[in-house]
Formats: sequence, C-alpha cells, structure tokens
Amino acid sequence: MASHMPVNHPLRPIYRIVGGLSGLYMIVFGVLGAIQTGGESPLGIGVGEVLGQGTNLANSLLSIVIGALVVLGTVIGRNADTLAYTYLGWAMLVIGMLFLAVIRTDANVLNHSIITTIVWFVVGTLLITAGLYSRSAPANRSVATTH
Repeated sequence: MASHMPVNHPLRPIYRIVGGLSGLYMIVFGVLGAIQTGGESPLGIGVGEVLGQGTNLANSLLSIVIGALVVLGTVIGRNADTLAYTYLGWAMLVIGMLFLAVIRTDANVLNHSIITTIVWFVVGTLLITAGLYSRSAPANRSVATTH
C-alpha cells in the first residue's frame, strides 16, 4: 500500500460498515436474481429484473461472488478488508464500464441495464472509498522519548 494512505483513520469502523453493507447488498441482489432467473439461460439477454436492475443467472452469480468476497474481507479484517474493497471496487467499475459500452448489443451477456451499471458504479466507488480509509496498523506499544 502507498505510504500516503491514512492508517488507523478515526472513522475506520464506519468505512468497514459501508464496505460490509455494500457486499451484503450485492449478495441480496445476486440471490434474488438467481431465484428470479434460475430456470433461464445463464447468459440470457432481457430475462430478468430484480430491484429495478436487469440481470440474468450469470450476473446474479457474479454478484454473489463479489459480495461474498467483500463480506469475507470485512469479517477477516486485518487489512484483508482494504484489499478486498479496493480491488473488487475497481473490478466493479471496470465491469460496469465494459457493459455500459455494450449495453444495447448482443455482447451484453450479463444483461446489464443502465440502472444496473449505475448501481455497480456507486457500489464500486463506495468500496474504493472504504478501502482508502479502512487500513489499520498495530498500535505503537513502546514510544521512547528523549529530552
């Protein structure tokens, strides 16, 4: 990690909560999407809508995996949360940008809609922000002062 990133930020618990809730949202969206599109083709276009977002089985499973990794990082802590938030947040932004480019074509294999892409951008940005401020370091136990 870069040396200019804050360590032991006073609002670190709040950022961990934001990261964890973002992961839980992705899991809930994925589970509801998997239930909605369970009998359809995994890469079907226009097959399902959950929470106002377009989805299919592949998108739902990807959301569950991303959400589970975020929640796992949050539970483990010890800077695993920082890594999970940062890398998965950037991955969500890249995936969102990719599917924004192909949203009205046959290449939209995850059935992203504009709303889905916006949600992925917002959740990705929240995760990156949480990753910036959730880094921790051990407490300095012995401080030697000389006068």
